[in-house]
Parts: sequence; C-alpha cells; structure tokens
Amino acid sequence: MPVFLIALLFFLLPLTGFTQQLATARDTIAVIENGKTLKMPWANGINYSNASNLDVNYDGVKDLVLYDRVNHINTGRFRCFIKTGPAGTTTYSYAPELSYYFPTVYNWAVFYDYNCDGREDLFCSTNSGIKVFRNEGSAANPINFVLFKNILLSDYNPTSTPFLGNIYASPVGVPGITDVDNDGDLDILSFSSQGVFLEYHQNQSKELYNHCDSLVFDYVDYCWGKFSESSCAISLNQCLPIPPVYGNSIKVDGKTYHAGSCITCLDSDNDRDKDLILGDISCNHVQFALNNGDSSAAFIGDTTMMYPNFPAKNNTTRIKLNIFPCAYYVDVDGDNKKDLIATPSAFGSENYKSVWYYNNTSLTPTVNFQFVKNNFLQEEMIEVGQNAFPLVMDENADGKPDLLLGTYGFYTGNTLVSRLTLYRNIGTTAQPVFSLITQDYAGLSAQSLFHLMPTAGDIDNDGDQDLIMGNSTGQIHWLENTAGAGNPCNFSIFKNNPFGFTTISAEAAPQLFDINQDGKLDLLIGMKNGRIAYYRNTGTSAVPAFSLISNTFGNVNVQGNPSIYGIDGYAIPYFFNDGNGTKLLVGSISGNVYYYDVPANLSQNFVLVNASVNNYNEGAQSAPFFVDVNNDGKRDLFLGNAGGGLSFFSSASPFVNLQEVDGLSLEQKVTVFPNPCSTQLNVSLNALEFEKANVKIYDMSGRELQETIAVSNEFTVEVSDLPAGLYLLAVHIQNKSTQRTVYKKCLKSE
Repeated sequence: MPVFLIALLFFLLPLTGFTQQLATARDTIAVIENGKTLKMPWANGINYSNASNLDVNYDGVKDLVLYDRVNHINTGRFRCFIKTGPAGTTTYSYAPELSYYFPTVYNWAVFYDYNCDGREDLFCSTNSGIKVFRNEGSAANPINFVLFKNILLSDYNPTSTPFLGNIYASPVGVPGITDVDNDGDLDILSFSSQGVFLEYHQNQSKELYNHCDSLVFDYVDYCWGKFSESSCAISLNQCLPIPPVYGNSIKVDGKTYHAGSCITCLDSDNDRDKDLILGDISCNHVQFALNNGDSSAAFIGDTTMMYPNFPAKNNTTRIKLNIFPCAYYVDVDGDNKKDLIATPSAFGSENYKSVWYYNNTSLTPTVNFQFVKNNFLQEEMIEVGQNAFPLVMDENADGKPDLLLGTYGFYTGNTLVSRLTLYRNIGTTAQPVFSLITQDYAGLSAQSLFHLMPTAGDIDNDGDQDLIMGNSTGQIHWLENTAGAGNPCNFSIFKNNPFGFTTISAEAAPQLFDINQDGKLDLLIGMKNGRIAYYRNTGTSAVPAFSLISNTFGNVNVQGNPSIYGIDGYAIPYFFNDGNGTKLLVGSISGNVYYYDVPANLSQNFVLVNASVNNYNEGAQSAPFFVDVNNDGKRDLFLGNAGGGLSFFSSASPFVNLQEVDGLSLEQKVTVFPNPCSTQLNVSLNALEFEKANVKIYDMSGRELQETIAVSNEFTVEVSDLPAGLYLLAVHIQNKSTQRTVYKKCLKSE
C-alpha cells in the first residue's frame, strides 16, 4: 500500500476504537497484463465520467478527480487520482479512501473555483438545476465540502421587476461553467429545459460587490452565440425574434426539443472569448463551435464535427464515441496547460477504453490537442467494462487460486457483450500474482449473453469444478468441465438453461453452496429485486436437479432507496462457513455490502448483522467474494462494482482488523492533552485494565516516528523533537484476549 494512502486512511477515518472486523483492510496484489505490471490494479474501473482538476492532497499540484457515472441509474463515485510524476508526465496513483469524504451526488459533478480562494468548489446536479458545495478543505482536512447553494437561481427579468427561477441544467448533461465576460467571476452557459438555444447567465458578483465569492446571476441572453443546436448539428444565425417565455417549450421546424448536452468552454485561439465543445445525448461525436465575436457579444461563426482534428492539418483522432461523448478541459500532465479528456456520458457506451486523453502540444496560449490514448488511467487497472463479478478458483489445478471475472459486458464496437476474463496466479500460495491470460475465457462471447455472473462447484461429482452462470434473463447456464480430477479446466460443453427455470426477477446472480448440508450443492440466486431465491438440489450427486424452495430466502432484502433506485436491489450473495455457522454477504445496487447470520433452521429469517460491512462502498452493484487468497487462514475480500473494476481488502495488510466498535465509550476513556501541544503530551487511560499498552506517533506521510511504552494509566510522551505540524497517535491497548487501538489527532505547535 502506498505510504500516502496509509496516511490518508489514518487521518480521514473516524478516530474511534477498533477491533477485529469481518472483512479486512485495503491492500493490493500485483497484477500483470501483457507483460506490464499494473500501477493501480485495484482502482475499481471507470465507465462514464466527468473529469476535473482538484488538489486533493494539498501539495500544490492539481490532481484529477473523476465523478464516474458507473451505471444506468446515474449513481456514481468520486475517483481520486494523485499526480505523482514531474510536470510534463502523466503518472498518477489512486487514492480510494478519499471518495468516502465527498458529498453524495447524482448524475454529474465538476469542480470550479467560484470564490477565488484557490480551491475548486463542487458544482453538481440537483432537481432541474445546479447545486454548489464550497470547498473548505485544508492540509489537515483535505476533503471538506460544505453546502453553499441548494440550487442556483437567476433573475429572468433583470431590467425590470425581478423574476427568480432556477438555472436549468439537464441531469444527463453538464453546463458550461466559466468566466464568459472575463471579469473574474464564474458565469454559466446552459441549454434551457426546451433545449436548442444556449442561455447565458451572467454572474453579478463583481458588478454588485466587487468580488467573486457570490453566485448571483442575471439571465442576459437567451441565445448566446446566435446559434441553435439540435439533431447533432449546429445551425448558425438561428435565434428567435422574441425570447421564449420562462418554462415554455421551444419549437423549431414544428418540433419541440429538450436539453441533453455537455458544454465545454475554452479560449482555443487566445482571442479572449469562449469557444465551445458540445456533446449531445443523441450523437456519437462532439461539435466544436468557434466564437468569432468577443467576450461581450458572442457569435458562433464556424463549426466542425471533426474536432480536435480542426483544422485537418492537426492530423489527430476526432472525438467519436458511440453514445454521448463529452469533453473536459483539464491539466492532465501538470505543465500548467490544459489538455482534453473525452469520455462518454451515458450507459451502454464504450466502457473499457472510455477515457480518451488529448495532450495540448501548443507552444502558445492557443490549443493544439493531440490524441495520446483511449484508455488513460484504465490501462493501469483491472478493467472489464460494465460491472465486475469476481470468482476465485484454481483454474489450472496448480494448487494456487486464480481470478475469473464475469461482466455485464465489454463494449465491442456497437454493443455490449458479456465475457469471462481470466487472471492466472503466477505467484505463490502466500504471495499471489495475477497475470491476464484472456478476456474471453472459454469463448463465451459467442453465446451473446449479458450480465454474466459465474460461480464454481463440482455439481456432477466427477472431481472437477464446473461453472454455473446467471445472466440478465434470469436463466442459469452450465459450462461443464470435462477435464477430470486434478487437471486444468477444460470447459468444452456449454449448456443453455439446462435446469429449465427462470428466476422471477432478472438478473440472476448464482452461488453454488450446500446450504442444507446434505452433501449436494444447492443454488442460491440473487435477483434484481434485491431478494435471494433458494433452489434445493433434489437430484443426485452426479445428476443435479434444482427445485425452488423460496423466492424470498431468509427474507433478505437489499433493495435500494426507491426514490433513487426504483424497485431494484441487485442482490449478489456470498454464503460461507466461518466455524460458527453459516454467514452471508450480499452485494447491492447501492454499493453497500450486507452481512447476515444464517440460522440453522433455514425457514427462519436471516439475522441482519450489518447493512454496510466496514462502511465499504466502492461503487454501485457491489459484488463480494470472500475467500482466503494468500493462504494465511484468514479470508480476504474481493469487491467488484458496476465500474468494471475491483477493490481488494486483505488480511495480510499491515493495517488490518480496523473497525469501529465500542465507539465513544472507549474513545472517552483514552484522553490526550494538551492539544495543541509543544513539548509534552499527557496520555490518560482512565482506569482501563491492560497487560501492555503503548503510543506510536505517525507523521502525515504515514511514517512511524516514535513509540512510548505505557508503565501506568497516566504517562507522558515527549514531543519536543518533533517539528510543528499535525500528527496521528495510535494508542494500543492489549489484554490476553483482546487488542484495541484508539487513534487521536494531535497538533504540535512551535
């Protein structure tokens, strides 16, 4: 684990008591693809993202933050990538913990500095408009966004009696947020709810208050640039003679249009006015609009669908993605010149090579975007398209666990096709190393399946592991292994729905598990409605047959918030025995992982232990697989998500077994004072009984600086040699049967 991530984990997690948890701490396993070791293999995948610059670690260098709309519901996660290399390079490290500290948002999210304090603020989608969070982060508290405006309003009658209405922003597009008039505050360009014409909402902060830290807007132009946009084309000089009435539909050629566009603003030719790159929900290309006017009177005079191969002598690749490409003007290589990232903005588009990077090679303040790669960041991570469903099994019978991934689908030119991806373990049983073997294992792409979710088990009692797969239709398929005991798998026979049933709610996420302990593998199937179906194996050990026992097994229900997810739940079960009975982990549409105790009497309701195991949420449609992968006798957690990637939590991590327990009671029993301190810290364990106790001090890089052994419940820690700054104290308390650690922040003054 990178030292920086360890430090962030310490300084951002709630500082309370900890003890052993079910699934362990974030870690990594080396992954190799095509002879190259991936730099951030467990970075969760990327599908359809908004890209922004944001200094998330307060080192003075702008990092990249992607808000990834991972699925069709437009729920997403922030993905933080820390700029690590020198200026002019594109080396990044992944900081997964940081995503947990952003506000919960939906649809789209971008970062711009509205109050000129040098920190980008968060502009995001809200109901028919734009919501704003102010960035109040600091080196001690890097991710801290405070709600500033629930919705941005504009005066739609600025020359007479004020009429305030929300600035419309489509939930499927992104408005243009930029300083249009070059007066130092952020203005907004947005298509209205009727679409076609671009509205200009001028920020009055400078005009009214002579500063930039207010978001007060006047609607000053209903047809900025004097053009209309519809049907994937820009028409020049198309303004209506009379401005439309607020809220009314606009008709062009007798048709009513609606908005669904991404608006990227940039001064491409350094003439101090804003040009546009437009992406539209119905298009597979972007449109560039050149402003031949000025900052006070925009006039779009030239357009192209070939951007950035414009003019053609640029000799670069045009932005063309099959559904709704959008462009983002950001500095990727840290050279203080903004580059271009293009990604799709809708479900069902390119998802495997969906981050297109164009480097700005211009030697002047103009732009010259040259295509570099179509899988920026994705090339360094496990990325299997839409969704990742992990399965750990010994595929080549060498005694080491391999990794097999199902997926909803890879984008393959014009559609999504499900495949199985195999990473074979070329390391050891104690230190696995996964190497990519194939992205179409057993040639399953030929079956034209969707949402392919695998499970393994010997259901025909021939000594080898067969594959059972559910898919989007709710059916179960059998990929028979004919290799025989002790041999590498040979999946040569595909059996389409051989058991003759379809679940009542598709999709079907199966697990083979002997739930009733009769020596035969049963089928437990998670369904789209958030429930689990139990099909008992009523056949023989050699000839399986499955009979439905319950469509609401254990009364498990992981359905998401109906206002966000509708009726969906996407239950993905993982049953296991831990020596104290049967347990169940269930992935869900929300990304939370649920944990249940399974009673011996299977007709009873399962007991919900935790609706969010360890507070892990790596992205929507979580898919857990909980197995000992490093042969240390402790289970490790693979967690897939809708982004097409994985995270990995290992019992071998140096910071394992960290979960809140005892909460405030233990926190209150351990006190550290004074804080801030200068030369000494007093530590009080307040009558806690212990056999051993110590205090370790870590700096912001995660380095252990010193250790003090406790000789009584009250003792002193010398800190006079430490430089001024923020530190983390780990107070470790040990008895015969328990070990607990309490974390405290401490500020050392001069």
